Order: sequence, then structure tokens, then C-alpha cells
Amino acid sequence: MMVQLSIVPVSNQTSISEPIAKAVKIIHESGLEYRLTPMGTLIKGEWKEVMNVVKMCHEAVREDFDRVITQIKIDDFKDKDVAFDDKIKSVQKKSDVEIRK
Repeated sequence: MMVQLSIVPVSNQTSISEPIAKAVKIIHESGLEYRLTPMGTLIKGEWKEVMNVVKMCHEAVREDFDRVITQIKIDDFKDKDVAFDDKIKSVQKKSDVEIRK
């Protein structure tokens, strides 16, 4: 399964990179495949592992803030392993456009 995770601490701070870095460290140390993007982090793995990491990230950020909003999107394929770039390549091929990075 693939999950997109976005954690936003609610505060008056204009930068949230420090709490996000705390969450990314947890994801990295989990050993799961992941990709950091400007709007969230993609994580790939089995349900229990991924959900445990999501919970740990939320709780870690929550330690430092009174309110935290965590959003997840789940893409769960039955009997199919999909790489992060598979979806991008499929759209690129069908659109005949080179996707910018």
C-alpha cells in the first residue's frame, strides 16, 4: 500500500519545517520506502507498519503543539506492488508529455 501523509501543527509559527523534520526522521528510521514532497510524504509498505509509523509521527508532532491536523490518503492495490514512479510514468505515457520534476 501507498500512503500520502501530511501533518500540520496549528500554531502562530510561519515555518513548520522543524516538526516535519521530526516526523521525517521517524519515517526514515522505520526502514519503509518513502519520498518527501513539498506537500506531504509518500510512504510505502504493509498496512500495520505504515499505520504504526503514521501514528508515531502524529504523536511526535503532537508532543510540541496543542493542535495537530494529520491527513492521510491511502492507495491500496490488491495483489499488486506499485512503485512511486509507476503512476507518473503511466500519465506521462498517456499524455505524451514529459512530466517536470
